[in-house]
Amino acid sequence: MSIDAGVERGFASAGELRIAYESAGRGAPAVMLIHGAFADRTYFAPQMTHLARRRRVIALDLRGHGESDASQKVSVEDFVADVIAVAGAAGVESVVLCGHSVVGGAVALAVASARPKLVRGIVLLDAILFQEPLRRQRLESLLPALETDHWLDAVRGYIERTLDPKDSPELTARVRADLGRARPEIAQSFFTFFASDSSDLSDAIKNLHCPLLYVRAKAPTDLQRLLELYPDAMIGQVVGSGHFLMLSVPDQVNAMLDRFLEIVAVPIQPEVHRRS
Repeated sequence: MSIDAGVERGFASAGELRIAYESAGRGAPAVMLIHGAFADRTYFAPQMTHLARRRRVIALDLRGHGESDASQKVSVEDFVADVIAVAGAAGVESVVLCGHSVVGGAVALAVASARPKLVRGIVLLDAILFQEPLRRQRLESLLPALETDHWLDAVRGYIERTLDPKDSPELTARVRADLGRARPEIAQSFFTFFASDSSDLSDAIKNLHCPLLYVRAKAPTDLQRLLELYPDAMIGQVVGSGHFLMLSVPDQVNAMLDRFLEIVAVPIQPEVHRRS
């Protein structure tokens, strides 16, 4: 592990793979930042800097992204193993998970299901709980293209819709450049999350026993369904941002994270979040 200006960088072992992560600050519960597909931990740089002033914060590169090793195929379960491995390597026993987009959100919820004693709270940043007709429509138009030589064009078309005219030119250029380095197996696995039955995601939300904050930017999330599954969910909305809200409007995101973390720090009676 290396240490640079208060930031510790190291690798955790998830099976035979090395999973890169960095950690800064002190305090419990720690905050662990989980990026979305085609991104890496640097997409959370504004949150790392902000949160580390008052608490422990950890960001990782999921397998196949950033500085982490890659495997031929990936699943939500693989990414869950990455997160749990990093938590162990970083020596944390209690975390608030903050997941961005489909992948980061699904992984955060799956970790909470697998290790409920580890997770003190969950923040979903523009994660997606699609209305079923919209999910089917997008799958029917996208999945066949991923099996062709034009798979990257199809992915680019999808990601372009998540950007917003109010996003800075620098952010737009960065997302496009990073997408150009996407791996086909990651793309196929990413959109397989859409193709799979959404009941697993719904069950994970319904069975949560910790506070939940959803912050919306551009994703077409079914908020009514979310509140049916988890009536105590806190809902936030950023202004003037596309899907990559943690980079485009970091001050708005950081303010909501701060308030949520204040709430999580207060002991909550189990019956408040118990599901019948």
